[in-house]
Amino acid sequence: MDVEALFTAINDEALEPNSDLAVLREILQSVTNKKNFDTRTMKRFGELTGRAHQHRRLKPSASEIEFELVGPTGSTRKISEFALQVEDILVTMDLSRVKQCEGEECEALFIDESKNKSRRWCDMAHCGMLRKSKVFYDKHRRVNPAVEAESKLGAKRK
Repeated sequence: MDVEALFTAINDEALEPNSDLAVLREILQSVTNKKNFDTRTMKRFGELTGRAHQHRRLKPSASEIEFELVGPTGSTRKISEFALQVEDILVTMDLSRVKQCEGEECEALFIDESKNKSRRWCDMAHCGMLRKSKVFYDKHRRVNPAVEAESKLGAKRK
């Protein structure tokens, strides 16, 4: 299951509000916020997965039996694959691993695959680095003006 492509698609900032991808995002966002699904969203999600299941066929191979989508092409096929992936996440995964980035002004969703479920950012190289540098700056670089003024006054009086 290639969930990376799914999360790249649903985290796109140019996502149209009522699109099929927006519905899949709302489903996963409800999971991260531990809220019940909106009725309209559930109805649309049911339609998406229903259409996907209509085109799903068993494909036996030498070592296993797997499903394949037969029929839809282009964007319809991609949406069907994504809907089935979201359904699979809801049914088979530990939902506490579906998280929303804690970065400022970032609402990206991701699957926390760390051993102890401690991942906090969608991308350590961007959101994590920004947060950690802000904490470092606040802790080490900023000078409290009131404390600085008192120390200068105290030094001059002596």
